[in-house]
Amino acid sequence: MGQPLLPLDDLRILDLTHYYNGPYATFLLSHLGAEVIKVEAPGFGEGGRALFRRKGNPYGTPFALLNSNKQSITLNLKSAEGQALFKRLVRKADIVVENYAAGTMDSMGLGYEVLRAENPRLIYATSTGFGLSGPYRDVAAFDPIIQAMAGVMAITGEADGPPMKTGAAVADILGGVHLCAGLLAAIRQRDRSGVGLMVELCLYDSVIPALTSFLGAMGMGLTDLRDGNRASGGAISPYNAYPASDGWVMILAGDNLRWHKMCALMGRPELATDERFASARARAKNLHEVDQIVAAWTRTKTRRELFDIMAAADVFCGIVQDLPEVMADKHLLARGMLHEVDHPALGPMTIFTSPLRLASRAPVPSSMSPALGEGNDRFYRDELGLTAEEIAALRERKVI
Repeated sequence: MGQPLLPLDDLRILDLTHYYNGPYATFLLSHLGAEVIKVEAPGFGEGGRALFRRKGNPYGTPFALLNSNKQSITLNLKSAEGQALFKRLVRKADIVVENYAAGTMDSMGLGYEVLRAENPRLIYATSTGFGLSGPYRDVAAFDPIIQAMAGVMAITGEADGPPMKTGAAVADILGGVHLCAGLLAAIRQRDRSGVGLMVELCLYDSVIPALTSFLGAMGMGLTDLRDGNRASGGAISPYNAYPASDGWVMILAGDNLRWHKMCALMGRPELATDERFASARARAKNLHEVDQIVAAWTRTKTRRELFDIMAAADVFCGIVQDLPEVMADKHLLARGMLHEVDHPALGPMTIFTSPLRLASRAPVPSSMSPALGEGNDRFYRDELGLTAEEIAALRERKVI
């Protein structure tokens, strides 16, 4: 049986992205079959290569995770020769993706209008912290800055503690998913119209929909929205992290049906009709007492016992897993979301694949993250017809 047909396997992407946001968008597209060619600066490559890099390794784990299925060439886009070569590459490309600061590509003479003149069918995507319009257009931003500005920090942490960022890079990854969605829509439109277009992504915009529950709580007049692991404004109970005998679990049993089931599981069926706890509103008013009752029960069992008991009863419960546990999770491994590989640069490791499933197939990476410029000789020879001597001269002049 041959390789399955993938929806984007006739598309070429020139990937100028760096760190997490842009690379995750092109990572998703690569798993849908697109040919993704990273265009990196000679010498050091994109900034993500240096993150969490151990001594002696060419790059760190984040780069390896976000850049499988991609090729790498080097090109100095700040040089006139590099800009001319890039324009030639654009003529054979379907998509250019970049997440530089606003105006960077224009400053190099490679903005959307210039590249569109080289290839009218080109889809050009740009991802910035605050977008291409608005008062903050030129303000630099990384994930934690967006978390601060978008209210994520204001609603994260304990009620009597300082605002906190989430540990995960939610702004970058949410932005990457939205950027991927925008590109898929642009491909559809380009295929219908025959004309390329620009896709614009703003990290600040991308985070706002994640505030939906808190905006709902605010609309109810609730104002104390930073409350640790509890629901927005304490509107739902039980809803919290509870201690087990060997760690913690997260439990959500806010509706009456699940609360009744949970009372039975705890051996306290009388609590279901107790006026302090009989309704969602009453439980929200007495949430501290609810938490004490639930915690007294959860402490008597292990995390796995609680997970299994409550899953069988259809009560929402999750084990609070440490990262090593997550990366060895039998469910993620069985689904193929996690994939164990012998990485050519980093050795044995567990990588993630794409969450997207087509025909229920788990995506399998076709190649590991590339060495910097490993495709230079083949790519410049085959795509631009350059001779070995010309390629060597470009390398000598630090154009590639």
